[in-house]
Amino acid sequence: MINPSKVKRRNFTLIELLVVISIIAILAGMLLPALNKARMAASGSSCLSNLNQIKLMIVQYAMDCKGYYPRAEVAPQWGDPSGWTNQLRITAHAQKKIFKCPAEKERDFSYALNCRQLYVKYGTFWAWNEADFAQSQISVSRIVLIEETDSKSNFSPTDSDQDNYTQSTTPSDRDRHNNFSMLFVDGHGESVQYFDASRMSYYTDKMSYWQ
Repeated sequence: MINPSKVKRRNFTLIELLVVISIIAILAGMLLPALNKARMAASGSSCLSNLNQIKLMIVQYAMDCKGYYPRAEVAPQWGDPSGWTNQLRITAHAQKKIFKCPAEKERDFSYALNCRQLYVKYGTFWAWNEADFAQSQISVSRIVLIEETDSKSNFSPTDSDQDNYTQSTTPSDRDRHNNFSMLFVDGHGESVQYFDASRMSYYTDKMSYWQ
């Protein structure tokens, strides 16, 4: 009978240890891309969820304001009385965090209100009205209402009132979750790779990119 106390313990050799480390490194290399992809997908879903909450607040705002939507202004800060996000804060008790993509690292706000057509028409800041969409020549399922902007846009990190009155806010750098979140007038949200003027528009009278 073998005495267990006399059995020698076999230690790993350096080569065996290096092999184990290599296998772990290979497995980690295989898993990390999948984990990053899952993390970006989760961020994209949360981003769309933010936009859905914002849309519900806008609908309630319009019901209380004779069909008018909240209006963008000139770079107000959070807590000011003006600007479309502040108007939702005041009327619907919107929390600051819903205006920021969960993967946003550089700014406090991540979304812009589409109002280019209004500025072209009136030459000043204006608000959408439900009548604008009721009379639209373009399906409301194709008209962009709010879009996620990227970090290359010209807004300051604390600008709470991003909009496309005088500049395009169309995202171009998929730096957060490999796509962009967009909310359309009919209330549905989409994750898109790029702005496709054949199926989405900033205008009620034409299918068009920002002009």
